Amino acid sequence: MLKERLRRLALPLVGATALAVALVAPAAPAMAGPAAHGKPYLIYTAFLVEKGSGTGYSSYINVHDAHNNALSVGIQSDTGSPESKGQPRFIWERVQNGKFTYGYMSAASHAKQAVGLRWYKNNVAAIMLKGKTVGTIDMKLQGRFFFNAEANARLNGDVVHSQVNDIAITVGDTPKNTGLVGKWNTNFSFHGLKARQTNSPKIQGANFVIDGRVTGLPRNGNWDTTEVAGIAMIAQRW
Repeated sequence: MLKERLRRLALPLVGATALAVALVAPAAPAMAGPAAHGKPYLIYTAFLVEKGSGTGYSSYINVHDAHNNALSVGIQSDTGSPESKGQPRFIWERVQNGKFTYGYMSAASHAKQAVGLRWYKNNVAAIMLKGKTVGTIDMKLQGRFFFNAEANARLNGDVVHSQVNDIAITVGDTPKNTGLVGKWNTNFSFHGLKARQTNSPKIQGANFVIDGRVTGLPRNGNWDTTEVAGIAMIAQRW
């Protein structure tokens, strides 16, 4: 995992920006962790279908702020990973204070799978798989939130044909910042991957197909060194 992997998690509004990372390391799978207090400020759930061919591909939901903090949960198949060994696995990924960490969780499949995130204002996030909370992690977010539905692939020639469906997002705790604004933006396309909304212009309950074949990566480039993604994004009302 190299520093550019951060770009996939914390993509700013106008495109990927190189970010400095103090440490890149695997973390333990989500399990019993810090306690959440109060009501969740954010709940993001969806159903993922992760499919593709080649050396690696994925499907994710992601929430990030404008301060290079981000959290994702999804399914990844990666032949280059000693944990995944090319088989679908649930995974969470976090960018926090310049540090990128991740944790593989249980085995997944290429069938429809439910995932979710909850975030609490005492800087705790809960990871949900198949409708159940599987653990909590420390997670600081601040300011306005942005939400991604995305998929990635690893190397030139790899193919992704993933889905993010039945999206439900609740966010905010005051009238001025509750809910979403605008519509889903599917113009974030990198190295041949593209998100397409199949029930546009729906906001809640949105469905996306994210597919394509990776092209144009430099020699020795991969999804750790370069942004390789198709992304749909929407913003919190602010």
